[in-house]
Amino acid sequence: MIITALCAACFSLMADMPRDYYPNTLEGKSGAELKTELYNLLKNHTRIAYGSRNYDGACTWTVFKQSDVRPNGKVWDMYSNNTYSFSSGAAKGMNIEHSVPKSWWGDSNYDDTTPGYPYQYDASYDLHHLTPADASANMAKSNYALGEVITPSFDNGVSKIGTGYANGKATNLFEPADEYKGDFARMYLYFVTCYQNYTWQSLANTMFAQNAYPTLNAYGQTLLLKWHRQDPVSQKEIDRNNAVYSFQGNRNPYIDYPNLVEYIWGDSIGYEFSFSGGQTSTPAITVSSNRIDFGYIADGTSKHAEVYLKGRNLTSPVTAQILNDDRGEFTIASTSFAADALNTTGINLTVTFSPQTTGAHNATLRLTSDDLESATDIALSGSVLSSQITYLEIVGLKSSYKKSDSPVTLQLNTDVAVEWTIDGQKATQFNPANLTPGLHTVRFSTSASRGKMRVQIVE
Repeated sequence: MIITALCAACFSLMADMPRDYYPNTLEGKSGAELKTELYNLLKNHTRIAYGSRNYDGACTWTVFKQSDVRPNGKVWDMYSNNTYSFSSGAAKGMNIEHSVPKSWWGDSNYDDTTPGYPYQYDASYDLHHLTPADASANMAKSNYALGEVITPSFDNGVSKIGTGYANGKATNLFEPADEYKGDFARMYLYFVTCYQNYTWQSLANTMFAQNAYPTLNAYGQTLLLKWHRQDPVSQKEIDRNNAVYSFQGNRNPYIDYPNLVEYIWGDSIGYEFSFSGGQTSTPAITVSSNRIDFGYIADGTSKHAEVYLKGRNLTSPVTAQILNDDRGEFTIASTSFAADALNTTGINLTVTFSPQTTGAHNATLRLTSDDLESATDIALSGSVLSSQITYLEIVGLKSSYKKSDSPVTLQLNTDVAVEWTIDGQKATQFNPANLTPGLHTVRFSTSASRGKMRVQIVE
């Protein structure tokens, strides 16, 4: 649905008060939760007619005359050192450039019957990443991803286009001047927040990931964090953010609050965001799993498992103890953990299951601290078979794979007739390339037994 443009005056009183734009619900969040909260804030905004002709009172170039103007009145071009002047329409010799290429989400002219609104997706109109661009630099840039160019084929002193490395492979890249690297990084970070629900196409996969979080692959995340940190927010960006907001009705939060970037993708993911900028929060401890199931083992044997403990704002040690285990069949390597170690690197705690009798066994691993309002419990369980009985277990399958890893043949520790399923679908191989990021359940079934294993797929 096309929403008509609103005049600049509608938002002019709010443009200089970004704090009033942001809800208090952002407080106390980080990572995926904080990013999605921002997505819900940013996604609903006004479409401004595309091009140089005003429809509904404004168009792209109407906004550019306020958002991309130098103090001397000339066009502020982030793609060249050429001097361009504004006119009644578009500046001669310049294009409207989608900083994030339009082909990355597959938009194209689809409706020539509605003047000023030829595109399907909001992103194609979004002025937070649309900029005026020197036509020759724009043509050379094509739809290439951002990156650091090693061998340039085009270099006008501001835009460098050529070959560099992304995701370990040589590819064509666009590298802006150092003074604009932070600008482009924050445009892209805004983009993957506002449009985290899009399906990416073409060269988008060089930088983006098909998920709501982090919506950036490792290469994209590393590059944008680097440029964001190296080139802080400038007055130019602040003025541009206010101007776009006055027409479009939404803001780039990473210009208003640059530290948000760290809470979502950077070094503050383990902390809760606050508008004051502090990294303080209620003391807490998180665990990688609230249940450890050792499965089936033979009597007279032992089995080990690890649980990852991570603290936040702890000042007192955390104590661990095993409850409801009269025979002492579940043991832990340590019973006390320093707050500093938990807050910084976290700790892998080894739990050992050494049963003395056959049957099902259960216990509780409890974590307590003077800092915590309540205990954190981890359920422990395991089943013991007589050593005279062959027990079945999955072999050769790890708990985590990258999508680029090779397929693994599904097999048990003994040669019996078995049926396999992955997420309910029959299978004989575990092929990471065919699975989406996240947890998947591998199950086996024989005439006498059945079992399962959870496997994580990461980008």
